[in-house]
Amino acid sequence: MSTSRTKEDLRRSCDRFLSHDPPLDPRRALADLAAFLPEGTEADFYGSGSLIEDFERRIAGMLGKPAAVFGPSGKMLQNAALRVWADRQGCPTIALHPQSHIAAEEAEAYERVFGLRGTALGQPGRLPTPEELEAIAEPLGAVTLELPLRRLGCRLLAWEEVERFAEIARARGLPLHADVARIWEIQPYYGRSHAEIAAPFDSLYVSFYKGLGGLAGAALAGPEDLVAEVRLWQRRCGGRLIHLFPYIAAAMQGLEQRLPRMAAYQEKAKAIARALAPLPGVRITPDPPQANALLVCLDGNAADLMEAALDVAGESGLWLFTEPQVSPYDGLAVFEITVREGAMALSEEEIVEGVLALQRALARRSAGGKVA
Repeated sequence: MSTSRTKEDLRRSCDRFLSHDPPLDPRRALADLAAFLPEGTEADFYGSGSLIEDFERRIAGMLGKPAAVFGPSGKMLQNAALRVWADRQGCPTIALHPQSHIAAEEAEAYERVFGLRGTALGQPGRLPTPEELEAIAEPLGAVTLELPLRRLGCRLLAWEEVERFAEIARARGLPLHADVARIWEIQPYYGRSHAEIAAPFDSLYVSFYKGLGGLAGAALAGPEDLVAEVRLWQRRCGGRLIHLFPYIAAAMQGLEQRLPRMAAYQEKAKAIARALAPLPGVRITPDPPQANALLVCLDGNAADLMEAALDVAGESGLWLFTEPQVSPYDGLAVFEITVREGAMALSEEEIVEGVLALQRALARRSAGGKVA
């Protein structure tokens, strides 16, 4: 049951989903978007037209920044912004956390495509501290923070620390950029408006396809001259597509339908943590969750975790997660629960039973299939 085809077939056949929304039905999704758009909506054309321009102004306003650019790939926009900042500073080195998405998930795009270099801000197993930024003696082109830091269980800095990072960056004349792809999901934790969360940062990137459920797409917000240069890099990278209206429509729909549910997602994550934490052999981090996600750590062989999850999917129709997380210790298997509409449809009792089933499947595999 280990091939990707089998995994995708199983996922499509499941009727309950914990960490993801159910698979998209393309025809239904496109029909929903067609019904969502007002009559007479005109398609965008290579980044121009009222649909995309009005949406970019709306996002800039929500984030309290002078300008924003929409694109199909947040990775592209974010790395482009960092390249622009670094060029202005005359230094290709950016400070970034070793477990950040930029450093750990993008095949070194910041270096190999955008010509930047990275220096570590903090240690892999914990959040960075302002003191660690102060301790970086070498010249920098930009400083980056990821809020929340997904690989650590979507952990968040205390707001006072965010402000301290901004003070240090300003004192050194450095641009501070935020990967806040999940800004919508973290707003309930900080209890501030999106513009207030964005305020300490010179630029930031937000996503429209995670908690908001869009098809794809992201925005980069910041000063007008920065955004203008990012548009040029977007063109250089092939990201200025002839039409983006399906992605814009899906982003607009997500803001209308899912943005009001972010506090409920966070509360559900907390309820799941409370339900799972007492189980023997289960550890939750962070506890309580700070956003709409948490890491679940189980006693067991990490190499068996995906196959065990496929066993559960085949037996019960419950899809727990798509990929396991990297485990820092032998004998510890880790996966992420991200609360979206799939998890909202499950009771805590159903989720507990799913995790217990996963434990049993792990035990069977560890014992060579001999455990009942």
